[in-house]
Amino acid sequence: MFFSPDTLFFRFYFVSLPTNKTTMAKKFNFREVPIGYQLCFNEQCPKRDDCIRFLAGQHVLATVMSGPAVYPNALTDDICPFFKQTRVIHGAWGFRNLYKDVAKTDAQILKARVINYLGGPVACYGYMHGDKLLTPEQQEHIQGFFNELGYTNPVVFEGYTIMYDFTDEVSKVDNGKK
Repeated sequence: MFFSPDTLFFRFYFVSLPTNKTTMAKKFNFREVPIGYQLCFNEQCPKRDDCIRFLAGQHVLATVMSGPAVYPNALTDDICPFFKQTRVIHGAWGFRNLYKDVAKTDAQILKARVINYLGGPVACYGYMHGDKLLTPEQQEHIQGFFNELGYTNPVVFEGYTIMYDFTDEVSKVDNGKK
């Protein structure tokens, strides 16, 4: 059986990557670091090899002279509140056609839930039009909204990309001593 890259099966099974690996096929490119993202340069941090902020700091371009940073005094007793686990994710973008196959009354409910979940109409607009990328967790959450109303088909977004996770949420991974 042949699966082309535009089929749902291909996207989920052949393009999907585990979300907890740091050395996958994705080469780090500093140009993908969001403007204003806090970088770290603390060589003494015991979690530096697993932290996206430190990785970004190691790849800062020679033309970048200043910007937001995590200061060394953030590290207390080998714990940093700014630690963010490095991970490569399967991000999704765009969902202008997300509601086309649902009942009109359900579409209104789903739109309200998605807008609320993504942080309001302005933020949702950015996700819907592909200006912001959805993490796998956000994709699953949106899928859950559809499932709750009885729609069991997988939610399909307009595009997918492999990317480093620069989301604002601080990692839920234990950042304490090892």
